[in-house]
Amino acid sequence: MFEPMQIWRTLTLGLCVTGAVLTCCLISFAQSIKPPKTLFFDSDGNAVTNNEFVDIRMANFHYPDKTLVKTLPDGTVEFRLQKIAQEGMQAPEFSVKTLDGKTISSSELKGKVVVLNFWFIGCPACIAMEPKLNTFKAKFAENEQVVFLAMTADPAANVKKYLARERFDYLQVSDAKDVMESFVFGVYPKNIVIDRSGKIVYWRSTIAAWDKFESVIRTEIGK
Repeated sequence: MFEPMQIWRTLTLGLCVTGAVLTCCLISFAQSIKPPKTLFFDSDGNAVTNNEFVDIRMANFHYPDKTLVKTLPDGTVEFRLQKIAQEGMQAPEFSVKTLDGKTISSSELKGKVVVLNFWFIGCPACIAMEPKLNTFKAKFAENEQVVFLAMTADPAANVKKYLARERFDYLQVSDAKDVMESFVFGVYPKNIVIDRSGKIVYWRSTIAAWDKFESVIRTEIGK
């Protein structure tokens, strides 16, 4: 004959073992269920990273978003981005004077890769990006085939005061409103790469995929 206490202990032990087994089964089952994949593609169908996806989508974030979203039978979600309209276009011709008084024209820059940045002194996003742009530019310090050029509509006196306390290592052009407007852009900052022939090959506002930014420049240098 079993005593009531023995029966209770046996039942309790059994419940504990059953609960432990059930918990292990649930954990194993949960681990076996993989969340649906998310894939990102550019307008040509090339796979891009999440960072590239963000940069492309934000390149003209004042435009209506035409990203296509498709869910496959296995639950995979595909994002197909719209084309960046400016890429592939010929860059406007320009002639500007740097803060040190040197005149630079687009015709003189033909044959070199030009990395442009549009900014202004009161732009928080521009200012936050500048230290990263300085570090990025340093990677090409010994390469004479690439020119890093920054333009702002701010007057020369204000830009000189700003640069006296803040580093921005690009060649600086002030009072550049007309030239900048010829590029027809809507938001700051703007980062543009122009190839040796004068064609725009990279057009971004934010830069999360710095590796892509570098890859584009090195590819154009190598051509």
